[in-house]
Amino acid sequence: MQKQNRPSRNVTSDNLEQNLSRIDQSLEVMESHAGECQDVEFEVQDAMRKRDREYKDEHLHSVPRARKHSR
Repeated sequence: MQKQNRPSRNVTSDNLEQNLSRIDQSLEVMESHAGECQDVEFEVQDAMRKRDREYKDEHLHSVPRARKHSR
């Protein structure tokens, strides 16, 4: 039998209660700032699309067709 490197954790109802209350607080904050969260998410997705397009333009458009589609 192998020994575990991490200490054993006793799951108690107090730990679960604390975790649930922390999650509830986070959800309340997210719900109260839903508009801002959505705007930030849109900006992040837009930046990711732009980065992906730039990467593809730099690396794939000058590559011969056979090599372009084999990746």
